[in-house]
Amino acid sequence: MRLAAAEFVRGTTFGWGRLELASWLVSHYSPCLAADAVVHPDGRGYSAPLSAASTHLDDERIERLILDARCSVLCLLSELPWPSRAAAMAKRAIGAGFVIAARNRGGKQSWAPVGRKRMRLAERVGSLFIADALDNPHDYSNLSLCRSCGELGFGAGAPAHESGCRRARHVA
Repeated sequence: MRLAAAEFVRGTTFGWGRLELASWLVSHYSPCLAADAVVHPDGRGYSAPLSAASTHLDDERIERLILDARCSVLCLLSELPWPSRAAAMAKRAIGAGFVIAARNRGGKQSWAPVGRKRMRLAERVGSLFIADALDNPHDYSNLSLCRSCGELGFGAGAPAHESGCRRARHVA
């Protein structure tokens, strides 16, 4: 989950279009979702990542959608290090059915994101981070973001390579 969510942040740092978003949804986001057979307590089922209607959006609207989602996700990330704020966001995500309790491969309770019809892109990416933060809360206490390359660092050894960014050295 974390890798998929972090890939969205890193990738959108340099701008994405329709193809990059579609690739991320299929290759990174979808494999992280809880089983499609799960039904929310309100009786509504969950769906594939995007509806067919999304294929009719023009490139400018796709770009706006991606930029808005990135902005919302960065806002969410700025709140996750604060336990009370993270708890409130998790409660909303669980209540909306975007994150559910699950069992990991070892049989231990964990949290999993769920794709639902009409979820905003920011909610999809956010559900990945929230599920991961519920499973690994201490990793979010020292979260860092390199504004040069978009790489996220988690935990005490989080890389914060702004001026010495490897990406910046490769571009120069």
